[in-house]
Amino acid sequence: MANCNNLFREFNTVIALDSTRKGQLRRSRNAVRERIRRYFWKKQNGLVPKFHGQGSFMMNTIICPIDGEFDVDDGIYFKVKVEPLQSINTFHNWICEAIDEHTKQEPIDKQTCVRLVYARQYHLDLPIYYIIEGQTPYLAHKGKGWIKSDPREFIKWFNSKADEEGQLKRIVRYLKAWSDYKKGDLPSGLIFSILAANNIVFDELDDLAFYKTLVAIKNQLELSFTCYRPTTPAYENLLEGYSKTKKDYFLGQLGSFIKSAEKALSDELSKQDACKAWQSHFGKDRFPFESEEFIEDYHQVNIRYKLKIDCLVSQKGFRTHSLIQMIFKKLPLIRNNTLEFYVFDCNVPKPFQVKWKVRNVGKEAVRRNQTRGQILNDGGNHRRTESSDFQGPHFVECYIIKNDVCVARSRINVPIASG
Repeated sequence: MANCNNLFREFNTVIALDSTRKGQLRRSRNAVRERIRRYFWKKQNGLVPKFHGQGSFMMNTIICPIDGEFDVDDGIYFKVKVEPLQSINTFHNWICEAIDEHTKQEPIDKQTCVRLVYARQYHLDLPIYYIIEGQTPYLAHKGKGWIKSDPREFIKWFNSKADEEGQLKRIVRYLKAWSDYKKGDLPSGLIFSILAANNIVFDELDDLAFYKTLVAIKNQLELSFTCYRPTTPAYENLLEGYSKTKKDYFLGQLGSFIKSAEKALSDELSKQDACKAWQSHFGKDRFPFESEEFIEDYHQVNIRYKLKIDCLVSQKGFRTHSLIQMIFKKLPLIRNNTLEFYVFDCNVPKPFQVKWKVRNVGKEAVRRNQTRGQILNDGGNHRRTESSDFQGPHFVECYIIKNDVCVARSRINVPIASG
């Protein structure tokens, strides 16, 4: 079987929001919350807004879409004793007024929320609720009136299904990334979250778990083409409005993906060909291509000698440092340095051959299509010069080949910071 688990994990780092971006979003969201609080404090109409995050951002299943603009949901709750006398339009207008001019684009008043757009970055959806203590919240829907809805319940339900290792959340991200790439009539992230939670087949390998979950979802939908919301409003079939054309498209795409997954997981396929099978559904620009080579594929390995490598880090205007000492002293390795890797301790009797491997991993390496990982011959001086072009985790390995056998190997990690 072509094991692509490491590539799925790498793909997850590409599509998931990193901690820095999440922090920026929280600060941006909190600024909007404060603006709304001030608006109602000045209005003095007896209503005090409370807030509760909802949707994929709070569930940690949000992805970076291909077009770069994703959505964040933040519920606005007004605690009252009875149903408000003001109309739903009045509540929507208040929120529009509160956030007007916060961004260059005017707020968009939608049926279920008010949307604040940060051009080419993301949009913040602000659904409005009233809540009576001890009861289910009511959503201000401009078309249907006040309707029972509690997104907080859904987050609790989903988290109760999630595993400690985070595989369910990764699989939801993979499904959403597939839908994002296809750009057709595939389901929403909410539907995919429910289908995945109800049908997940856990496995220690993400590629196998994803394939088995796809099969389980298709089997369930062929038995009954339904997806019931598990929380308020309960028993709502989110697939009820699907036309025959849309239903057939979804099932057809599922079937096509399952066939590609079976091909990718077969024993007959190389890892490179397996990558191509996955890329046909995730996109070759985002799903990593396995180009890494392994010394075991070229030489018998029998480690019986000592080998150590280090790296001289030099930057114009600065003193040269040893990478091992920099890591020991916790000094950051920044971009645009020259890196000279070299053998400094080796007890293999001559003659022998030296080979190297440079491997870049992480989101930036995949984005640039520069994961590398080929086995490279030494130029004859037991050294290899590289540069710290972009941030992320990297590593370099060195091999000593004697009589066509790898008799010594060494590895050094190269953590390049963003500075």
